[in-house]
Amino acid sequence: MDKKEIIRLAKKDFEKAWVETAATLKKPHHDDEYPRLYFKTGKSHMLYDTIWELRQTYLQLGFDEVINLLFIEDDHIYKQFGPEAPAVLDRCFYLAGLPRPDIGLGLDKIEKIESLGVALNEDKIQNLKDVFRHYKKGDVSGDDLVQDLASALEVDDEISLRVLERVFPELRELKPLASHTTLRSHMTSGWFITLKSINQSRPLPLKLFSIDRCFRREQKEDASHLMTYHSASCIWMDDEV
Repeated sequence: MDKKEIIRLAKKDFEKAWVETAATLKKPHHDDEYPRLYFKTGKSHMLYDTIWELRQTYLQLGFDEVINLLFIEDDHIYKQFGPEAPAVLDRCFYLAGLPRPDIGLGLDKIEKIESLGVALNEDKIQNLKDVFRHYKKGDVSGDDLVQDLASALEVDDEISLRVLERVFPELRELKPLASHTTLRSHMTSGWFITLKSINQSRPLPLKLFSIDRCFRREQKEDASHLMTYHSASCIWMDDEV
């Protein structure tokens, strides 16, 4: 099966293409499947080499390592930056998610399901309605929807996925809705929340550091303006510093 044929099959029936193309994979030689000791070790990346050296330096200087929050509610930005907050938020990515729609099961949809070779009865129809109701309420995750539909209809996952794709196009047409949660654009926004949460449980002085990823909604990227980067950040909190 060549690449073009796989693409055509995937557009026609994705699940079938996924299953059938597995047969094109060749089983590797056992020496490649289970590498022996004579294989040379891999090479580390300079970014993580630098992070490792920074961690060792902070630890030797007496700083404890912590993990700051990655998801920051935008009201925290207003608390931290006051009138400057809109300028800060302009460089923040907001998280969005797909809404959980009300999915009806009218006669037309029942007929479409049966046209795909699925035999329906009152029990299966009710089971299908229950799945979509629990999905709307958030009791069923998107990851489990295909399996739960398959169980309700008493078919395998391949048929369930075909039903979902061809009978319920409203799921494919959903538009994401933004929340008030942002991705951390700089480590400072996480420090305020961390310090507030541990200030009462640990004696002063507090010497902490964190090295982690940040995200910025840059208008354009260059060597000094990246959409995502690693920040090495530390704090020292005491009555007198």
